Amino acid sequence: MGEVLIPYIWAATGLVMLVGIVLAIFWAYQHNQFDEDIKGQIFTEGDDDRYDA
Repeated sequence: MGEVLIPYIWAATGLVMLVGIVLAIFWAYQHNQFDEDIKGQIFTEGDDDRYDA
């Protein structure tokens, strides 16, 4: 009986993980986690000219 259920347990676990990942990405998108200007936060006006846009 246990050998029959193992593939279904793996499939259910994988499905739960995929749903969780999708929800985490959706939450991050809704909270503007992908819109940060990293370059503007790290470099300032006095930095080397190589970093200027």
